[in-house]
Amino acid sequence: MALQALVLSRDTETMRVMRAALNDLSITCEASMLPERATQLLAKRKFDAIVVDCDDVEGAPEVLRELRRSPSNKRAMAFAVVNGSTTVKDAFEMGANFVLDKPLTAERAMRSFRAAHGLMKREHRRYFRTHVEGEVQITTPGGQQLRGTITNLSESGMALQMSEVGTALKTSTMVKIRFALPGRCRLEAKGEVIRSDSGRGVGIRFLHLDQKMQHELEQWLGQQVEQHKPPAMFINATARAR
Repeated sequence: MALQALVLSRDTETMRVMRAALNDLSITCEASMLPERATQLLAKRKFDAIVVDCDDVEGAPEVLRELRRSPSNKRAMAFAVVNGSTTVKDAFEMGANFVLDKPLTAERAMRSFRAAHGLMKREHRRYFRTHVEGEVQITTPGGQQLRGTITNLSESGMALQMSEVGTALKTSTMVKIRFALPGRCRLEAKGEVIRSDSGRGVGIRFLHLDQKMQHELEQWLGQQVEQHKPPAMFINATARAR
């Protein structure tokens, strides 16, 4: 899955510069001219970067403020574009990570996105979940050995189906996990059960992996992200249906 950015602006030149910079970094860009539409998108979807044209879109600063209160987007990289009314200090206080003043240049926009690109990819990997089939061995605090099948995996945890009929893991249970990544070594982790249903579906959040194993997981997930990445696109979210 490609990195995704939301751009809130009515300025055609700002849109042109941002579109070019994002496309060069293979970041999918969705555009909105209306703060209300941008707020709706932020409530429904996860974005890796948000660009807010603070001074030339009425109500845009509030979108930037709301961003940091959004459950799924509060850690997104925020770029504030200012044009004299909003100060750099104001933009940072509203939650911006980067501030660009008008008139924008392609060089400055690209420099800012490149500076944030590594952080965006790191956060993207943290949320990226990929389908993987493999066996996982679980050890409970009492020493019971259980087995399950991984259904999806992320940097922060996994979902699995228990192999044994009647097996149940209660939420908040601390467990030890052993599993293998395809083509890589076996990993061991400590985790917490955060979801358990009657259909034997279980969700586990990782609490600790040693540094080497964490690196193995990050590298493998990074490869999966690249394999799932489609070509960059520019989508106008406010275009009227024809």
